[in-house]
Amino acid sequence: MIAFISDIHSNLAALEAVLADIDSLGTVERTYCLGDVIGYGPQPAECLDLVASRCKLILMGNHEHALLYGAYGFHAAAKRAIDWTRDTLQRVSPAARRKAMLELLQNLPIRHEIDDVLLVHGSPRDPVMEYVLESDLWEGADPDKMESIFAGFSRLCFVGHTHRPGVFTDDRCFLPAADLAKGFDISDGKYLVNVGSVGQPRDRNPLACYTLYNGEAIYFRRVAYDIDATAEKVKRIEQLDRRFAERLYRGE
Repeated sequence: MIAFISDIHSNLAALEAVLADIDSLGTVERTYCLGDVIGYGPQPAECLDLVASRCKLILMGNHEHALLYGAYGFHAAAKRAIDWTRDTLQRVSPAARRKAMLELLQNLPIRHEIDDVLLVHGSPRDPVMEYVLESDLWEGADPDKMESIFAGFSRLCFVGHTHRPGVFTDDRCFLPAADLAKGFDISDGKYLVNVGSVGQPRDRNPLACYTLYNGEAIYFRRVAYDIDATAEKVKRIEQLDRRFAERLYRGE
């Protein structure tokens, strides 16, 4: 069994709860992180340490990219969070730990393949930045976008980035995770799976989300965590917008 986590966003309480849930199953052999360990939340260093110690692979997310190369295109509050995160990581001690974090961030891959399974943060076309959204399937949307995205992988693609878990099918349907409580068979067909967000869900469900894959089916897991603990930490940091705390309770 493989676990996929993504979009932790410096939410240590959510990350610890998800990893405890993974451990409790006793069947997960490997955990992969699809990016955005940092950003928005109050504990970037702690989350980087924990993910680095527990995950076989960490991909580059758009927030890691923004920290390294500039938060271009980010709204003002998200950019302030990136600037605060960068300053915070630059003050990490001892120096050896700070150096290890910087080297980790600088060397994150943007994609990874496991046989016929592609892992990216955003999309096969743009592994770091592009969103794949339900609205891409609506009437009037760019008809070539989903064609191009599905042409970019052979059978399965796991992504994060939108914080909205579910499955895009080859016949251009989106199946939200809420409708797949018993899992979903992906042994036959071509699918793009959004694994959801550990630290900042945006599907109106505040529970932390991650995805299991056993080679034939996927299972979305929702895990309760101490939202108050993270929200209070966010509110105590002047550079972090209070809305980053409030949205955790609403799952948006």
